[in-house]
Amino acid sequence: MLKLPIKDLKLFFKDRPSVLVTFAVPIALITLFAFAFGGAGQGNKENKISMQIADLDNTDLSAKAIAVFDTLKNIRTNHVSYEAAVEAIKKGKENSVLIIHKGFADSLETGSELPLELQYDEAREIEVGLLQQSLIPTVFRLPFSLGNPKAVMAGRFEKLTENSSPEVKENILHQSDNLFESLSQGIAENSGTTDPAGAFLGNEIKMTKLVAAKKDSSLGLIQAVSGTAVMMLLFSVVGIGMGLLEEKQEGTLKRLLYAPMNPMKILFGKMISANIISIFQLAVMFLFAALVFGLELKNHSTGLLITIIATAFACSAFGVFLASFAKSRQQVQGLSTLIILVMSAIGGSMIPIFFMPAFMQKLAVISVNYWSIQGFYDVLWRELPVFSTTFLSRILVLVLIGVVLNFLAVIMFKKNILKMN
Repeated sequence: MLKLPIKDLKLFFKDRPSVLVTFAVPIALITLFAFAFGGAGQGNKENKISMQIADLDNTDLSAKAIAVFDTLKNIRTNHVSYEAAVEAIKKGKENSVLIIHKGFADSLETGSELPLELQYDEAREIEVGLLQQSLIPTVFRLPFSLGNPKAVMAGRFEKLTENSSPEVKENILHQSDNLFESLSQGIAENSGTTDPAGAFLGNEIKMTKLVAAKKDSSLGLIQAVSGTAVMMLLFSVVGIGMGLLEEKQEGTLKRLLYAPMNPMKILFGKMISANIISIFQLAVMFLFAALVFGLELKNHSTGLLITIIATAFACSAFGVFLASFAKSRQQVQGLSTLIILVMSAIGGSMIPIFFMPAFMQKLAVISVNYWSIQGFYDVLWRELPVFSTTFLSRILVLVLIGVVLNFLAVIMFKKNILKMN
């Protein structure tokens, strides 16, 4: 009886694609998700969340406040002009900008509300939420560390009693200095600090969605449709490309080579069919999302069509290249599963890239998925015009990927597929 399982085990370990799918693919995905969700590389500076700062006050106190923000361990600050910050957010390059409005220094000195505003992209709201966890406590303490603490306390109490009688207000203002001293002493005795900000209500930050959802847009739906569509398209085009190997193994290719035509037309024909099927598949997926889930396509048809064609071109080239590179159908199956899952994981098909640490976001640019998904975001979420340099750059990269992979496919087709045994 033992001979049967021993035989099966020998056959299994001789089957390299099966071994690859069984061990290499799970290990690769576990590694990627561990880095993406912070299970590895914790404490790395690259895990900091980026935040732009635009100083419109341009005073010594605003500069000191920026220096405080620069010391936050979970935030990587970038000092830019307001115009540049807004442009970066609208193009999807940055998640937010903290604006220090004019009057910031005066507000510190008088104890008024600080004119701080965080403008952000709603598509990266979770990332901005993590920013707030570090940012808000720091902002609460600014009036006490940089401003006039007594004036701050007086201002807070005046705000809390704004509907009270003049006599009550005057009494509170008169007692605020003594109250501040008593409160500071009490906090020091209980917590070992003389900073009353941690126990007393401070400033809040005005939150403004610079890029917000429209009535006809759904961020989650766009992510689900674009991410899934690109990943499944990659699997589909690999299957189309494997038709070349099947035709070689079954002898169909040999008969075609005897026909009075250039052998390269066989490959070009496969490329054309792969592109047509890819465009049709993507179109059907987005139409399905529009009909069933209400994804708005009507106002974005031109940009969407351009992105679909560019994505189909790059993905179909990837499928044909893999087939021309491999020497057997089994080799294509093993390689394609590993490569596609890894590209999809780092490229944003499985997890939005803003969830990932900085080094993985940089790594994402090697993936077809990344450029395609960002193109769909540009059209359906950011609503960039088709002549926008940001949108055109995504399309150009997809076209370049398609051209390079098709060129390599031609070379490998001559080397591997056309060899007659």
